[in-house]
Amino acid sequence: MQHHPKRKHTRWQWLMNWVWTYRPESIDASTRSPMPVFFALEKLKRESNLKADQIQFHLWGEIDSYYKKAVLDLDLEDYVLISGYKSKQETLKELRSMDLLFLPLEKSNSPLHRNLFIPCKLFEYIGLNRPILGLCEDSEAKEILEASGLGINIHPENENELMNFLQQLISNPDLLKGFVRNEQIVAQYSVQNATRKLVDIFNKI
Repeated sequence: MQHHPKRKHTRWQWLMNWVWTYRPESIDASTRSPMPVFFALEKLKRESNLKADQIQFHLWGEIDSYYKKAVLDLDLEDYVLISGYKSKQETLKELRSMDLLFLPLEKSNSPLHRNLFIPCKLFEYIGLNRPILGLCEDSEAKEILEASGLGINIHPENENELMNFLQQLISNPDLLKGFVRNEQIVAQYSVQNATRKLVDIFNKI
């Protein structure tokens, strides 16, 4: 909540004001997008003669037609593979086979707070013990991702940093071996631990 020195707040007014600013409209869902990767791949292809056998970017599920058209417009059909819905079992098998998992996150639309949204997919990815490429601004999810030991975070608007990371990864795939899961963080955010905390809260009511 923004601080106003001349405004007198009642006991609960600060909470009401904060909840009002942190409504669904304060999250920019359009930023949860693969477009930064598309642009980076197109630029690498154009400037560094990137070949399709050097990198493959997989997307599956209910992929918006906008992104399918973008792949065609950027001439990335050989680099970006889009498929349809997969079962949970198929998805987990596919994710475990990937060298690097992709996690784009929403940005905050409000200047009053950073994004507090933490997707379940973040914990699912950490549980798979695979390196994670996160595209997000300063947020709770970013802190967890970096603390997990498995994630590298790049701001979604930093196209050059993303391109450089992909270029380094293509040149030296062993860089991914440097991502080691922090078991203490994993335990902290486990379902069992979260359930235990919730039980403790209810016991104190």
